[in-house]
Amino acid sequence: MSFMLKRIYDGFLYKPDKLQVHPLVGIVIISIQFGFLILNKNWVLALLLIFIIFENVIFKNIRGSLSILWALLPIIIFLGGLTYLFGGWEITYRVLMRLLVGGLGFSFFFSIVNPSDLTRSFEKLKIPTKIALIPSLALMMIPRIAKDAEDTFTTLKIRGEIKGFFLRWLPRVFAVFIASIIYRSEFLAQSLYFKGLGIQKRTHYRKISFRWVDLFRLFIWSSFIVCFILFDRYDLFYFFV
Repeated sequence: MSFMLKRIYDGFLYKPDKLQVHPLVGIVIISIQFGFLILNKNWVLALLLIFIIFENVIFKNIRGSLSILWALLPIIIFLGGLTYLFGGWEITYRVLMRLLVGGLGFSFFFSIVNPSDLTRSFEKLKIPTKIALIPSLALMMIPRIAKDAEDTFTTLKIRGEIKGFFLRWLPRVFAVFIASIIYRSEFLAQSLYFKGLGIQKRTHYRKISFRWVDLFRLFIWSSFIVCFILFDRYDLFYFFV
């Protein structure tokens, strides 16, 4: 459990030292990815995964991708065996591919998008601040909650309180974990207050602008859409439907 939580934290952590992208470009691209996930075509899922892996390699998010893959490994094994047992290999393939695309896509999005920039981009689109803060809070809190859960589990394990049947120690871990979330929420509320949440007109110390990397990402996913149209029109993967 501690191993999975550590990997989730590493995979979903925002990395300010990496090349950053415009938040709205990130939103558009991840919407494209999850829009194509609903298609029940095996070759589309494979093509989507190839493009996501390519993007992770180009932008050097290899460590985050591997962390998410390790975290998903127990789920992949469990779901893979369960879906193969009841649905066969094709259903198993589609379930696991969607899991991999979602995990790698979100890992890349979390690592390159600044949560504060995401909020400001939504505010420029005239979205109320209280609503614009929701996705940025998710970007900030999910890795930290995973880190709190890992620390809670590790501390109780060192103290010898995690042993025997899991129903004996799971409520204790859950209670300590909830207490840490409540404790962290107090600091989050203070942070939002000092950032001017609720003020009609807020100011920002720097501007968010489009850069070459945003155009490059848009080019990559425009190429994906072109490939999809060509492959679908000429049935180039008719044997892999």
